[in-house]
Amino acid sequence: MRDEEKKIIGLTIGAHSLVHLFEGVLPPLIPLLIGEFSTDYFHLGLIVTGFSYAFGLGSLPAGILADRVGPRRIITLYLFGAGVLCLGIWPVTSLLSYGIIMGLIGLFCSTYHPAANTLLSLSMTQRGNAFGIHGIAGSLGVASVPILSAGIGSAFGWRTPHIIFGLVSIGLGCYSMVIAKQVTLFEREKKAEGTKPPKGSLPMVDIVLFFLSATALGITYKGIMTFLPTYMGELVHLNFLHLDTVTLGGTVATIALLSGALGQYWAGRLVDRYSAEKLYFIAVTVGTCFVFAMAKSSGLILVTSAVVYAFFYFSTQPVQNYLISKYLPEHRHGLGYGIHFLLTFGVGSTAAAAAGYLADHFGLESVFIAMGLCFAISTCMVGLLVLRSNRSSSVP
Repeated sequence: MRDEEKKIIGLTIGAHSLVHLFEGVLPPLIPLLIGEFSTDYFHLGLIVTGFSYAFGLGSLPAGILADRVGPRRIITLYLFGAGVLCLGIWPVTSLLSYGIIMGLIGLFCSTYHPAANTLLSLSMTQRGNAFGIHGIAGSLGVASVPILSAGIGSAFGWRTPHIIFGLVSIGLGCYSMVIAKQVTLFEREKKAEGTKPPKGSLPMVDIVLFFLSATALGITYKGIMTFLPTYMGELVHLNFLHLDTVTLGGTVATIALLSGALGQYWAGRLVDRYSAEKLYFIAVTVGTCFVFAMAKSSGLILVTSAVVYAFFYFSTQPVQNYLISKYLPEHRHGLGYGIHFLLTFGVGSTAAAAAGYLADHFGLESVFIAMGLCFAISTCMVGLLVLRSNRSSSVP
């Protein structure tokens, strides 16, 4: 791996972990926020939805800009913008103000994924492996945020996790400025070497099936991640740890989600060598089974089911990124990633408020049943992708 590639990997590892700390900071704090603002699951779900809509809606213009002005600049914008806004949460005293700031943070965070995946797809020699490493960083962010947010929030107040993550973001933004010249020059060099006109027509049916499957998975991700810490806190009892339900839920959720990093590594290593469509199908099929298992279990069985779910869910991400780079020409990668994250984070964000409604009226178990159904829909779409892939590979 060249020095320039190492700098790119280093920047994206830190920035990817951080974007999921911003995304996941609220759910572990739900019990504290209910007490602070005298609110309920539904209204906090609306804030998560607002963040996630912004997180998704900004992805498409970010992807287009990444194709035009360079993805590294977009990453720097995200780091400074989200970091400064997090510091603005300190004086907040109303739920409305908190929700507005979280929405703006989501808008800055929305620029990250299209830019980072474009940078990796155009810059790295082994794309699948790079997507896997990048995904591991994101999974570690997703896995660590329940325990970090819950632990820090319980000890020092619900505002403190936001402030700490904001300061880290500003520091990483400064680092991105230090390496800006070298990385920007490398971006231009790789773009000049690698950008080629597309050959033949785009596989439009495959692209549509892929985006439908990814949208369904985006819905499951937001619905599950919003209420997983609270669900764990209610149904997993580890009395020997002497933790309150907020910290316990965050801790157990983190333990379960750490397996997602292994899933990212597994898929990233395999996708350069085996059929991406078949790997995708295996992951979503197994994931479907264990989401339903989570809905009907408690204690150790629930934790085990969450571990297996996380492994296979997060293994889909490097495969998805690889498939976009396969289906679209290089000069449209930013647009492709923009559409992808618009659908997964934007459309998928409706699950937060919908899951909050289900939780209030039918209990938290109903959230996982509904998310399992969405997972099953994704499995059907990916199954069609596999059939089309097998048919095209058999044509001489």
